[in-house]
Amino acid sequence: MGLADYIGKYWAGAEAMYGVIIAMTFTSALRGYPVMVEVVIQRVVYAALFCCIAWGIADGLFYLWERNYIIRQENRIIELSHSAQQKESPRSLIGEQLDDTILRNIPREDRFQLYDKLSQVLSGVNSQKNVSTREAGTIVLGTFVRSAGAGLIVVAPFYVIGNVELALQISNLAGILLLFGIGYVRSLERDVISRVIFGIGTSLIGIVVAGITTLLGG
Repeated sequence: MGLADYIGKYWAGAEAMYGVIIAMTFTSALRGYPVMVEVVIQRVVYAALFCCIAWGIADGLFYLWERNYIIRQENRIIELSHSAQQKESPRSLIGEQLDDTILRNIPREDRFQLYDKLSQVLSGVNSQKNVSTREAGTIVLGTFVRSAGAGLIVVAPFYVIGNVELALQISNLAGILLLFGIGYVRSLERDVISRVIFGIGTSLIGIVVAGITTLLGG
């Protein structure tokens, strides 16, 4: 199973977007300083990359924490469903899990009927095991690779190109193309035109967020 199987396709793609935006926010500080001292350039580039690394690890740990919390909540629902006396109905806990999904479009009473039926089905299943070491590694390593990898793509031109302005232009282009690719892949549509439009929209959103972050001194 991949990272998206644990945190969802949306957030898996968002991790790479965060890496791009973080790196572009740092490298934008080099704009307008073509003769900046080499040691300063290195510090800015290293800071951008290490921030992406730290973000990826921290997010992975939070996703792991959330995963454990969800498993405990689901196991509680299963335990209540097993109870013959039903002293505490699992309906409210099931609602906490599902009310914020597509089921919100169903009238409340109809949802309750579905939840009660689901509880009956869950009475025949076993509780889940805790997150395994492999699953934990997939989550943390997956967010790290996406965030750090995206950041590395953005800062890589500064390691191979001596001209700061040219490196910054290529870096920005790489970031924009990466944002476009993320949006293209994440699109729910199947036709190419819709995917391209979604990719362009993702690029623009990323550029705006990076610009705002830079203006705020982020």
